[in-house]
Amino acid sequence: MLTCVQCGKELTAPPRGRKPRYCSRSCQARAYRARLDERTGQGAWREKKDEQPSPPRPARPVPSGRVAREDSHRTDVGLSRERIVWTAIQIANAEGLESMSMRHVANVLGVKVMSLYNYIDGKDELIDLMVEAVFSEDGDGEPHVPRGWRAELEAAARWEWALYSTYPWVLEVIATVQPPLVPSLLARFERGLGAFDGLGLGPVMTHRIYLGVSGIAQGLALLRVSEIASERRGGGISLSQWRSVKVPAVLEELGADRYPRQAALRNSPEVVADLEEIFDFSLQRLLDGIARFLEGDSPAPPHRWPGPGQPSAEGH
Repeated sequence: MLTCVQCGKELTAPPRGRKPRYCSRSCQARAYRARLDERTGQGAWREKKDEQPSPPRPARPVPSGRVAREDSHRTDVGLSRERIVWTAIQIANAEGLESMSMRHVANVLGVKVMSLYNYIDGKDELIDLMVEAVFSEDGDGEPHVPRGWRAELEAAARWEWALYSTYPWVLEVIATVQPPLVPSLLARFERGLGAFDGLGLGPVMTHRIYLGVSGIAQGLALLRVSEIASERRGGGISLSQWRSVKVPAVLEELGADRYPRQAALRNSPEVVADLEEIFDFSLQRLLDGIARFLEGDSPAPPHRWPGPGQPSAEGH
């Protein structure tokens, strides 16, 4: 009988795919909190009592191209959950999340793949642990000093933008309707929502505003991650190169008079601005709009376009 590993509740196994381990997101979150508490109290992230202390994360940079395999004579001595997680992160950074597998991680570490299952249940849990690791990388040792809602939101958006530039694979994992509910991600989200404390906003409006700011980082990060993937494959071009060379050439071939507004951009140097400039411009304009909204100076929202088969609002 399949049961929840956290509370013991009976589970229904799906006909296909991976079997569930938890009956709910709350049980999954409690399991992560328990691991985090153990990590904080023991100084190492592990569940096995007989596991040796985890060595510090390697400081050497990840080589370009494919990750170099460690010496083949290594055994699983010194293997730990933390070491497995950061090896997987290095692989995902260098080769993409699609190339990261339990077998690949084992090959890089120079151990048998079954050795990893003494520490981690499988790839799904490994990915969750990778997210937990990168979201908690900067630590929470320093007490947080509130700086006002705009400074808090801007800092949160810039941190998220930098995260996707440093760990491109993270966007694929968390920009979904069901992101991993790991403690460090929840803690950062809670801190972002706290930027609006004392402004008289309800929880729903606070949530909407914060997700809107996060959406700027995630939306433009799609282009940034695409650039990084193109560079990794070799022969790729940047967004500015695409806009300044490829687009004008296509417009010229198809006939610029067919697309006059786009053709008008050909001689504008601003159009080749890199993603950092576009992100900064978009973020500041959104924050300006939020400021107007909070000051009660924002215009009324426009009428929505009616959906297919729906009557127009003008008819009411």
